Amino acid sequence: MLVSGAAFGQNRFAGLEKELRVIAGKNYGSRTVKGYRIGIAFEDIRTGRRISVNGSVVFPAASIIKLPVMAAIYSLADRGLLDLEKKVMFTNRDKLPGAGVLQWLRPNTYRLWNLCRLMISLSDNSATRLCVNTAGKKAINSYCSAIGLTSTRLLDETALAEAPGTRINTTTALDTVKLLSRIQKGRGFSKSSRKQMLSFMLDQKYRFGIPKMLPREIKCANKTGNLERVLHDSAIVYTPRGSYALAVFTKGFKKDRDARLVINEVSAAVYRRYR
Repeated sequence: MLVSGAAFGQNRFAGLEKELRVIAGKNYGSRTVKGYRIGIAFEDIRTGRRISVNGSVVFPAASIIKLPVMAAIYSLADRGLLDLEKKVMFTNRDKLPGAGVLQWLRPNTYRLWNLCRLMISLSDNSATRLCVNTAGKKAINSYCSAIGLTSTRLLDETALAEAPGTRINTTTALDTVKLLSRIQKGRGFSKSSRKQMLSFMLDQKYRFGIPKMLPREIKCANKTGNLERVLHDSAIVYTPRGSYALAVFTKGFKKDRDARLVINEVSAAVYRRYR
């Protein structure tokens, strides 16, 4: 039975913060190492209502950092400071291991927008380094500061650096949700830039986290992150009841499978409010 629009608006978030706190505060026992953390941030796009559970805790960003890299590049392009059609040379020296396809391909030139596509849709690490080097770390970090992503910092252009190194990219679940909301609303972006960024995220191939708990007909534009004992997912979810942004960060789970189950549980809890 469907609830009326007014009643749904009043009751949608009833108990959600408490439910998310329970998930984040559970004792996961032998599945984790000492000091494990779970960070969750949520925003209802229409109303701006936010919920944060450890949302301001700083985590290694892993491949989540690729979202602000993309956003900075498209912001620079919209201001006439970068050309998305710029041809960027890819050489054997640019190849990086891990996610992506460029590491298996011969040297070639790629347009900047296509490198952004590879960076997001395939989480391509080689493409990420080319994007960062083209835009510049200073410009990307300046963009993050300018839009209020106070805990997001890009230090490693490969997105592969692991703790305890000093060049670890950082962000928070709350920063990530703020950025996702900004992209969805098109704040600071042209219509074409917004559309293209969202298309890359909608085509993102890693669907183990937030999207896994959604019905097939529900669109989800997401971006994941994965390092040693670090697993994140972030997404914009589109439902008939409205859209929302969600970020779930985990650190300290011994197996990715157990971290994925936490992300799944959070995703299911939020989606229940939009059924």
